[in-house]
Amino acid sequence: MTKGKIVVEAGKQLTPDAFPLGNWIPGRRRVPSQERSLRTRKQILAAAETLAKSEGVGNITMQMIASKAKIAAGTAYQFFDDRDAIFAEIYEEWVKVWWPALMKHTTTPWTEANWREQLHALVMGMGKIHLETSSRWDIITYINSTKQGRSALRTILEANIDRYVDWAGPLFRTRGYNAAETQTICGLLVRTIRGHWVYGVHSSAEMKELTRAAEDGMRAIVEVKLTRASRPRPVSGKSV
Repeated sequence: MTKGKIVVEAGKQLTPDAFPLGNWIPGRRRVPSQERSLRTRKQILAAAETLAKSEGVGNITMQMIASKAKIAAGTAYQFFDDRDAIFAEIYEEWVKVWWPALMKHTTTPWTEANWREQLHALVMGMGKIHLETSSRWDIITYINSTKQGRSALRTILEANIDRYVDWAGPLFRTRGYNAAETQTICGLLVRTIRGHWVYGVHSSAEMKELTRAAEDGMRAIVEVKLTRASRPRPVSGKSV
C-alpha cells in the first residue's frame, strides 16, 4: 500500500503482515534456550493460567504461581519480574494464535462478487478462535485493563485496521471512496466485530449468536456505504 492509494493487482492474494507486537512486556526476562529452562518457563505459564481460572486473576501472587508450578519463588523471578509479566506473556501467546487466523481469513481482497463470502468466512473463523481460547479470556481482559495492555491493544487495533484497508479497501476504492474514507469504513468494521468478542465467547451457542450478530452488523455497514457511494458525493470529500 502506498500513501493515499491502495494498490492491489487483480486476483492477487495478500501476504501475511508482520506480527504487530514487539518487545512490549517490560517485566519479561530473556527467553531461555536450554530445554530444562524452557520447560520451567512453560510450567510457570501453565500454573498462572490454572490459578487465574480457579482463584481469579486479581488474587494471584508470584508465590502462588511458584507453588503451583512446584518451583521456588526465586526461580519464577528468574523468568519474570512480576505476576503481570506472566499474564502479559499468556496474552501474547493468545495474540500469536489470533493474528495468524486474521491473516488467513483476509488474504483475498474484496470485490463486488466476493465480499459477502469473504466477510462470512472471517466472522466464522475468528469466532471459532475466540471459542477455542475462551479459557484465557479473564487474563486477556485483565491485561487489556493495564497500561501496557492498553498500549498493546492500540497497536493491535491499528494493525487490524490496516489489514482491513488492504483486504476490504479495494471494494470501497472502486466505488469512489478516498483513502481517508476507506480507512474510516474499515475502522468501523473492525470495531464492530471486536465489540461482539469483547467479553469473550464461552460456548458454542454463544459463538453462534455472536457470529450472527457480528456478521449482520458488518454487512449492514458495507451495504450502507456501497449504497451511498452511488449517490452524489460531497464536494468537501468528508467521510460519508
